[in-house]
Amino acid sequence: MYWGKVLGGQIGGGGVMEEEVWRKGPWTAEEDRLLVEYVRLHGEGRWNSVSRLAGLKRNGKSCRLRWVNYLRPDLKRGQITPQEESIILELHARWGNRWSTIARSLPGRTDNEIKNYWRTHFKKKAKSPSDAAEKARNRVLRKQQFQQQQFQQQQLLQQQQLLQQQQQQYQAQQQLQFNFDMKGIMALLEDNNTCRAPYAAPQSRHEMINMQQNTTEEQGFSYSMLNANLSETSSEETFLDGLWNLDHGNFTVANSASKVGLYNLVAPFC
Repeated sequence: MYWGKVLGGQIGGGGVMEEEVWRKGPWTAEEDRLLVEYVRLHGEGRWNSVSRLAGLKRNGKSCRLRWVNYLRPDLKRGQITPQEESIILELHARWGNRWSTIARSLPGRTDNEIKNYWRTHFKKKAKSPSDAAEKARNRVLRKQQFQQQQFQQQQLLQQQQLLQQQQQQYQAQQQLQFNFDMKGIMALLEDNNTCRAPYAAPQSRHEMINMQQNTTEEQGFSYSMLNANLSETSSEETFLDGLWNLDHGNFTVANSASKVGLYNLVAPFC
């Protein structure tokens, strides 16, 4: 099907204004090929030049919609997934019928596709637009509450783990300090046992003076006894030497002191 468009300012030789005829209806494979080739060479956005540069009998709006909704290489084929449906509900509750804005959050899906899906699956089922929006808002709210609960639980778990680590470190420090103190106590006990003296200290200064006097007297007495013993020993040795010489008929002694002593001992018996 074709429809005509009057080209202003262009008059044919017969005085009749020329008309540019646009084709309508389904696109053919050849038309799709020409449009894809045009976008590859010139890029998107110059849709009004397609008919002149590519030889298509389609207006700019028709070419744009055909490319965006069907021929774009990054389009997602197939039905909308449950995850995409949840996003559509959430964003529609926030932005309403702003389908182009919603489509930016769904890569590969067109605004027209999202609009048709919404009208087919939600608008007819809902009693009113406000009812569907309310359900969507409630769904979004439940999702946010769930995420917040998860975040709080994670924070609580991290705090518990941190507290447990701090308690373990404190207990370890206490145990190390206890071991260190016990080693010090045992070392002091060993030093005391080694340095302990086996004597009893005097109780007063008077007792210390008496002990010193007794010690001096004992030393003097011991010295006198030692001299007496030495004198007795010398006399006995001299007497025995004299008797030994008498038995053998030799009265001569080594020194004069010994002779005198021996004479004095023998004289009473003569």
